[in-house]
Amino acid sequence: MQRFIWLTAFLLLLGGCDKLTAEQDVLSALKKIAAYEQNAAEQQKKLNELEQKQNKLYDQMMSYGMKQFAKVEQLSKESLELVEERDKQVEKEHKAIQSAKREINAVKKKVSQLHDENIKRQAVRLVDIEKKRYETYDDLYLHYKEMLSLEKDLYLLLQNRHTTPKQLQRQIERVNEQYKKLIAANQRLNEDTEKYNKEMKRLSHIIWK
Repeated sequence: MQRFIWLTAFLLLLGGCDKLTAEQDVLSALKKIAAYEQNAAEQQKKLNELEQKQNKLYDQMMSYGMKQFAKVEQLSKESLELVEERDKQVEKEHKAIQSAKREINAVKKKVSQLHDENIKRQAVRLVDIEKKRYETYDDLYLHYKEMLSLEKDLYLLLQNRHTTPKQLQRQIERVNEQYKKLIAANQRLNEDTEKYNKEMKRLSHIIWK
């Protein structure tokens, strides 16, 4: 799932802020946020790679079926290790976003000190959208953590020779339902990100006109 795909354009918008005066503090704070999110984007890239590896293992397990229990057991153990790696990776992503989230309060304080009313109004709008975006991310993070927990339970079931098809099917359905929630949360985050991009461009236009 792609998130933070807006960062390159965002950083380019902020690249010339050294020429500014009163607005410089605001844009400098926004650059700090962008740096934190760049870190989050790097963690997400690694997370995506782990997800792809795990998907391949899952497809293999489903192709074997429980009749080839030894193979399924081994692959499920490897999958559990990947779940643990993903958990560590998403925590790094979350830590970076929380740092950016704290920085938005500094931006809000600096915005209140702006004298140009047009710039101030647009900056306030930008901050409000970004705060909402971080709330959306927090929701996404909780859904992801829940999915990891459900996946862990699934792979433990696959290591138990006595797991019934009914038990297995029920757990797969739980994982799939959680994945739907995760996809929906990710879509909301992308929508919030698009709104933020548009408002950032407007702010840049007002400052540089």
